[in-house]
Amino acid sequence: MKKQELKVAVFTSQQRDMRVIGIVLTHLKSAKYEFSVAERTPSATVDIALVDDSDPEMRKRLATVLASNPALPVVHLVAETGQAGAQCELLSSQLMMQLLPTLERLLHSLANQPPAAPVAPASTSTSTSTVTTLPPTRNRLRALVVDDSQTVRTQLANVMSNIGMACDVADGAKGALAQLANRQYDLIYVDVMMPDMDGYTLTREIKRNRSNKAPVIILTSQSSPFDRARGALAGCDIFLTKPVGLKQFYAATTKALRKSMAVDDLSDWITDPTQAKARAHA
Repeated sequence: MKKQELKVAVFTSQQRDMRVIGIVLTHLKSAKYEFSVAERTPSATVDIALVDDSDPEMRKRLATVLASNPALPVVHLVAETGQAGAQCELLSSQLMMQLLPTLERLLHSLANQPPAAPVAPASTSTSTSTVTTLPPTRNRLRALVVDDSQTVRTQLANVMSNIGMACDVADGAKGALAQLANRQYDLIYVDVMMPDMDGYTLTREIKRNRSNKAPVIILTSQSSPFDRARGALAGCDIFLTKPVGLKQFYAATTKALRKSMAVDDLSDWITDPTQAKARAHA
């Protein structure tokens, strides 16, 4: 089934929020909708709006849009729930984790309401409107493992499953580049010794593609300073030497994700497998 394409107008002057919104709408996929950020032009198509409720200038710009489109659904970014008096609020601190489920929940609720019930714009007066409470939702991140060893691919796929990430595999550089051309990944693990192209060259190819923002972790048995320098020159984000322990592997994964996603708390995205084992044996 073809996804419904929707344009999200973003009203915020916070560059970090804009970056997070762009990452979420680009890398996280909804089962039903295809979201993208609307252009900032008067004639741009807008299907849903996201406004920083603490910024009077942004609220003023939204009001101009609502004047010509009063039924436009609006999500209000707030520091504390209830402060906007709006039907749908989203805590700014949860922007990365809850933006996609918030949009989906709002659209689902509107689809089950009479057409005459629009989302209320922000108000400066006190309101008793019910605030929509959104349940926590885990969005699975996806990794690509590139290694010519079937054993290694299987092992890493199992580790990814324990962490809570979806995982695709490729047995060489050619297969990896083909998959990267058709799908966005949140993290890429690359072996160095492969028959069709070595991992350093593959990493350079991945980094050369500006549309691909996924961090690259090189996994190799080569551990000399020269090898590490080659990895750095190729553009890898983290260099790990095999064999890699589970704790070290998880630490490298979280470090790469925190940097690329600009978020510190990954608890709603991935699980520490070492902690899970400890609880299981408790």
